[in-house]
Amino acid sequence: MATVLLANPNAEVVRRDDRRWILCGTHRRELRSVIEDGADFRDVKAHHDSHPGEGTVIVLSARADEPTIRAHRGITSAYEVFYCLDSGGEPVLTDLFRNALARLEPADRRVPSRAKADHLLYRTTPIDSYVERIDRLGHGETLFWSPGETMPRTELTETLEPESGLTPESAHERLDEVLSAVCAPIADEASLMLSGGVDSTVLEPYLTNPTESVTGSFDTPELEFEREYADRANALVETDREVVEMTESSYLERLEAAVDALGMPPHQLQTPTFDGIYREYDGSDTLVSGQVADAVFGLSGQLDVARTVWRTRHLRYVPPVVEKLRRHRSELEKLTRHPSDPDGQALRFALYTDRQSAVDAIGRREFERRQRARYEYAMDRVPGATGDDYARHVHVGQWVDFFCEDAVTVWRQAGLARGREMYTPFAGKAVAELALGLESSERYVHDGEPKHVPKNLLGEWYPDYDRSKPKGNGNFPADRFLSSGPLESVFDRYDVPEFAPDIRGEIVDHSPGLAWNLAGYAVWRDRVLRSDDLEPAPHSRIVSVSERTSAQRSDIRSV
Repeated sequence: MATVLLANPNAEVVRRDDRRWILCGTHRRELRSVIEDGADFRDVKAHHDSHPGEGTVIVLSARADEPTIRAHRGITSAYEVFYCLDSGGEPVLTDLFRNALARLEPADRRVPSRAKADHLLYRTTPIDSYVERIDRLGHGETLFWSPGETMPRTELTETLEPESGLTPESAHERLDEVLSAVCAPIADEASLMLSGGVDSTVLEPYLTNPTESVTGSFDTPELEFEREYADRANALVETDREVVEMTESSYLERLEAAVDALGMPPHQLQTPTFDGIYREYDGSDTLVSGQVADAVFGLSGQLDVARTVWRTRHLRYVPPVVEKLRRHRSELEKLTRHPSDPDGQALRFALYTDRQSAVDAIGRREFERRQRARYEYAMDRVPGATGDDYARHVHVGQWVDFFCEDAVTVWRQAGLARGREMYTPFAGKAVAELALGLESSERYVHDGEPKHVPKNLLGEWYPDYDRSKPKGNGNFPADRFLSSGPLESVFDRYDVPEFAPDIRGEIVDHSPGLAWNLAGYAVWRDRVLRSDDLEPAPHSRIVSVSERTSAQRSDIRSV
């Protein structure tokens, strides 16, 4: 029996003839109407692809003339589809990795070497999953699973195309139109996750006034300035705000709880913050987040440095300190490589580790394979890079970050595991195509202003907002946390993974980023991967259709 384990509390399940449709994302209500009018999968997919938001469509069929399962993940969608044959040999699809893992016996949960390599480099598995028997539908891919097939067929059927007629000066006006359309379906029912940064604050005008909001906050001293940002932003936009306060001393306990619920390694250090909001916020089950704006419109610290280097390359600029001179030359050398070069600047994006130690552990050939896979995955989905060396590296790096960084999909799954949905307007297809409509040299920085498109829009809504303040990202000080803070004992409680690089002395002293990657994996390995009593998320719905017999049947029930 083909089964979907559905954790998303807001997903629409539609019965029509001998089919069961599952609709996740921005435009599920419009798609429901099309299905009820009798549309088939091709028409529903075409309708889905034409909308400005993000989403995923799954259909189960008991009809003998079509596949049992078809699914499509929108080109920008962070609504995941994991699929496998469970330990009993039955096809299973789910939107939550934990649910798929729970359908496998511990002996069937083998972690392949490529997943360990990915985790060392990126603290995620950018294209695949952590377990060999569980696959993951890619962005813009369509799945077909027919009776008798051990595994489904998948193909890339949707890509991104640049919007025409845009200029850096007018792009924020178009963004206003897109955000209005993408936020409209949930404007009356959602709460805003307000960090006080540009990305969350700019979304407030698109939600019902007065907007309800929530801020998650640990009492970590290094994040005090971000708590002040949230307070100032809330005073400016005047939301009805709840603050979920958490103590730093509880971080390890909260990390363990988040990993237990999520069923996979935590990715970023902020994951317990999101999980705390999902667990403790006394408000809407739909939480609007400004995540993805950086990937579409932002400029990371790495490429900010590279931009300075590139702009000064003809000026005979010589940094006054030897170390700065060495770095200047190193950054320029990375920019002169092809963007597909595993050592070039573009593929340094979303690489969270001590790179050389990871390469020593996994081998140079595997490193090049993993880097090449990210490059090909991203570039299959967007137009090729053009312009000078800097513009080409910017283009490739940002889209590698967009498609392969994965923090947003992890944080959405963390919400689904708690019965909540994180709604991300900046992940809308029209937002991505708007960004592509600007030349990469001016997409991320214009007239010296980074992330100028959402900043200009925010300036239209709230002229008094300080757009020049330093950026925060909610990230904790990994070095202090692991050396003298709440994670100091993590490797006493959880053994260092066997694939860790051979490093003399304390790992955290060598590389806090690498130490965090290993700690997150170790917590997951011991608490989830090896668990013999792992269950699906308790609120999950089961949608299924029986084998093709004369007594066809379908079910929708709870776990």
